[in-house]
Amino acid sequence: MIGWLSGLVLVREPRRGTVTLNVGGVGYEVRVSIQTMGAVPEEGTPCELWIHTHVREEVLALYGFTSPAERELFLLLLSVPKVGPKNAMAVLGGLPTEELLRCIAGGEQGRLEKIPGIGKKTADQILLSLKDKVLAFLSPTDEAPPVSAEGRAESIIDEAKSVLVELGWRAKQVDKAVATVTASAAWESSSGGLDELVRRTLAQLMER
Repeated sequence: MIGWLSGLVLVREPRRGTVTLNVGGVGYEVRVSIQTMGAVPEEGTPCELWIHTHVREEVLALYGFTSPAERELFLLLLSVPKVGPKNAMAVLGGLPTEELLRCIAGGEQGRLEKIPGIGKKTADQILLSLKDKVLAFLSPTDEAPPVSAEGRAESIIDEAKSVLVELGWRAKQVDKAVATVTASAAWESSSGGLDELVRRTLAQLMER
C-alpha cells in the first residue's frame, strides 16, 4: 500500500481532479479534492501528498491529501453507508477541513447539501454517522461547536418539512407553504421554533 508520495508535479488537471507526480521517474496519478488541488504547486515543483490506496475488485486508485488529518476524515466519510470515494472527495472539496469538521459536528445539514453532488439524503446520513466522531479531530476549544443561526434555522425548516410530509402532505406543497411562512413578517418576529413553524405551515396548507 502507498501511504505517502514525494516528487515533482508532472501534470495538474483540475477538471479531472487529478495530479500526476514524478517520483523517481515513475508517474503516479493521484485523485485530489478541489481544496487539495488549490494547495498543489505549479508543474515542475516539489510536492508531498499523503495517500490512500483504494482497492475495489479490478479498480486501484490513489487519493491524495495535504495532511494525515484530511486523509483520516476521508476514511471516516467512506465509512458512511452509500458514500463512496467520489462523494467523499466532493465533501472534502466543499469546505476547508476545519470548517467542514465544525459543520458536521454542529449538525449543519443545509451547508452540506449545498456542496455539489451531495443531496439531502447523503448529508443526513453523514451527520447521522459522523456528528460525534468528528469531535476527536477538533481542538478542545472547538468541541461541541455551536450551530450557527443559519444552521439552526435550516435544521428547523428541514424537520418541519419532514413532519408535514409524514402527516400526508405532498413535498412540493410543503416546500411552497414553508417558503411562504418563513418569508412573512410574522415569522421573522416569532420565536422561530419547530412547533410554531409546523403550526403556521399547517394553517397555510389548510387555507388552500
